Amino acid sequence: MPPPAASFLDRAAAGNALAEVLAAHELLARCAPPLVLAIPRGGVPVAMPIARQLNGTLDVLLAHKLRAPHHAELAVGAVDEFGGIFLADHALSLGATGTYLSHETARQRALIQQRRQAYTPGRGAPHVAGRPVVVVDDGIATGATMTAALRAMRRLGATPLVACAPVGAREAIGRLSELADAVVCLETPQPFYAVSVAYSDFAETDDTTVIALLAMAADRP
Repeated sequence: MPPPAASFLDRAAAGNALAEVLAAHELLARCAPPLVLAIPRGGVPVAMPIARQLNGTLDVLLAHKLRAPHHAELAVGAVDEFGGIFLADHALSLGATGTYLSHETARQRALIQQRRQAYTPGRGAPHVAGRPVVVVDDGIATGATMTAALRAMRRLGATPLVACAPVGAREAIGRLSELADAVVCLETPQPFYAVSVAYSDFAETDDTTVIALLAMAADRP
């Protein structure tokens, strides 16, 4: 069976579609304007129209997947910028030993520190305690990165907590529902091939684009 046709032109179009749904969401309607936290890099152009629609504040939430040995695209877990770590049940079966995970975790945490400094120089991660938070990514495959992000937000007291993505694997979305007050995902194709299949244009989002979008959001009146 061939993959289905793309549902979204690009990340900005997907963000606009998500923004319409979130603007009508009962949970968010009862809240103050939320903090809209994008998981870089691809989550940032998706989150931009969401923050605009919800009159929210755009920022980034840094969580990096822990790569499987010899399979860099496959996640065996994820770490967040607040010191948390999530390990998937299948990590050891893919060869992610304690020694390997120690090195991989240190590498990803160093990259997270570099990105925070590059994206928001002079300040750290936003304070989320007691604030409504919407966490945004451009898609959810294994759910490892979003899991780490949501666990961090729960730990730090974000409330209510909403997770969203334009497309995701049904099983992963189901697991996330235990971590957030609401999960909004526009497309959950079965079978799930890859996040990129949902987009006509899935060009890589680079750091320069992330920095520019964050600056643009900061300048918005």
